[in-house]
Amino acid sequence: MKISEKIQRDLDQLKKLPNLSSKLYFIWDYYKAPLLLFLSIISISLIVFISNIGRADASMYVVLLNNDSSIVECDNTVFDEVLKKSDLDLKNKKVDINDTLSVGNENNETNDIETLQVLTALFTISDLDLYVADKKYFDYFIEGGGYADLSKLIDSSLLDKYKDDLYYISDSNGNRILGGIILHNDSIIHSAHYYHDDVIMGVTSRATNMDVAIEFIRLMLSDRN
Repeated sequence: MKISEKIQRDLDQLKKLPNLSSKLYFIWDYYKAPLLLFLSIISISLIVFISNIGRADASMYVVLLNNDSSIVECDNTVFDEVLKKSDLDLKNKKVDINDTLSVGNENNETNDIETLQVLTALFTISDLDLYVADKKYFDYFIEGGGYADLSKLIDSSLLDKYKDDLYYISDSNGNRILGGIILHNDSIIHSAHYYHDDVIMGVTSRATNMDVAIEFIRLMLSDRN
């Protein structure tokens, strides 16, 4: 049966129903899947729109998941200070840091679901550039090709110095790629008090400002003792 014929058949059946409640139930029963998909698309689009407000002048967008900024004062200039050493033209642009997202910390399932929805939207249809998280929630976005292969974007001579801190993953095609850099308590992110445990930093595969994100990692590694 053609789609047009099915729609016409459903409309004819809808007209025969006696009242509004039965008609609404019919629509929901037969069309809840596309309706939920439509609502989901609208919801994600709204999340992305809100998250992008005021970000036009950002040099890059960073998400620091489950960081310590709610309990200690953190140095939010750390990214911009590192990028001052760059040759990139970043005049009048600053790094936009999102340090408000958390998941799995308060036994709040609703909050966790909403946070993961926001992160999924940022990874898939937004302009998230640099992502930092613990292993569990870093790995959460491996499927679907969430991360760029840093081995193709950063000099191997620099990466070789930190071979024990390179985080390799398998991409959606089963290829082994360098998905992130493991940061310990001697990293500049830790020195800025954002974290106290090991975390992983990666560049998203759909990064709008990938050159800036890669430059940040390169400079961060170059300055490492």
